[in-house]
Amino acid sequence: MPIASRVHAQKTLTTSRGTGRPPIKRNAELPPATDLRVDAVASNNGRLPILLFFDRVECPYCERALREYLVPLSREDWKDRALFRQVEIDRALPLVDFEGRATTHARLAERYRVTLSPTVVIVDGSGNVLSGPIVGLTTVDFYGAYLEKALEDAAGKL
Repeated sequence: MPIASRVHAQKTLTTSRGTGRPPIKRNAELPPATDLRVDAVASNNGRLPILLFFDRVECPYCERALREYLVPLSREDWKDRALFRQVEIDRALPLVDFEGRATTHARLAERYRVTLSPTVVIVDGSGNVLSGPIVGLTTVDFYGAYLEKALEDAAGKL
């Protein structure tokens, strides 16, 4: 493996399916995705991007991303400029999708081909992806800037 690839791999912290780790008690969380159809109306009316944060219960990097970056962003800089929703990719929690159909968090993750956590996908009110996914807690020093840039790009497309 080339040196540049090894360096990049070391800076991308992710958790994959089936780690066998115990669930982590979350000290920070975003509102759970429950009814994306309702969120779609708010998104369309306010021209707000919807940030979907895909995590799994045993992911320590998800906890850090939530605590240090996403929850503060959702409460401060982007409070009235985007909707933030948390999706548990390893759980079959009930969910209403963008078209108003019953589904689950796990199936929504499959729709967006999310297998690693944490992953951030920013969508419009129809569920269309507005910004490339942010997979893993990439380069911790710049993670907040990556999130801000993705949100700005997404908002500019609405």
